[in-house]
Amino acid sequence: MPEYELFLIKDFSELKEGVETIVNVRDLATVETRQVKAILSSKPGELPGGDTLWIRWQRGQKHPQPWAIKIIQDISSLGEAVGKEYY
Repeated sequence: MPEYELFLIKDFSELKEGVETIVNVRDLATVETRQVKAILSSKPGELPGGDTLWIRWQRGQKHPQPWAIKIIQDISSLGEAVGKEYY
C-alpha cells in the first residue's frame, strides 16, 4: 500500500475531510512531491481504497496516528508546478 506525507503549516483546520481538495503530498516510495486532487480522512477505515497518509507539522514532527488519502487526480509534480509559474 502506498504511503504519503503531507506537511501542515498551521494546524489540522487546514485539512478538509471527506471532500475533494487539492494538496501537496510526498510519495514516501519515490520521495517525489506532487500536487493532487484527493479525499482525506482522519479515520482510515472509513475511506475505502485509501492509502496511508502521515501528517507532519512544518518542523517535521509526525502526528502519531495515520490518516488516509484517496488520490483522485494527479495535477503535477512540485517541480512542474513551480516551473510553470516562471515561464
